[in-house]
Amino acid sequence: MTSEKEDNFTWALQMLLKLLEPNSDMPKVVVTDRDTSLMNVVANVLPDCSAILCYFHVGKNVRARIITDCKVKQNVVVVDGQKKIVDEVKHSKLVDTIFDAWENWLNLLLKSYMQVI
Repeated sequence: MTSEKEDNFTWALQMLLKLLEPNSDMPKVVVTDRDTSLMNVVANVLPDCSAILCYFHVGKNVRARIITDCKVKQNVVVVDGQKKIVDEVKHSKLVDTIFDAWENWLNLLLKSYMQVI
């Protein structure tokens, strides 16, 4: 789609519904990347359908946010009369810990989901 606006999502979902057989099962789930417009349209056009978040996109957003929030600080130090930029790496252990916890949580979530279906 050229633009992810509610009008475009509405049109796309309505076209999808026209392609489905009149007595066929309607979609039960739409997976999104947390696009608010799409989630609103799903609620309106497919009221019996749930909009759930994509595992990949949620992980990508969490990683980007962690890296931004836990950015390694750079310090300027003088060595042999020359200024050098040195990374302060104490935050990297925090980022690794958060990544590991996030991956463990997602894996547990995925395992419990797979047991349900």
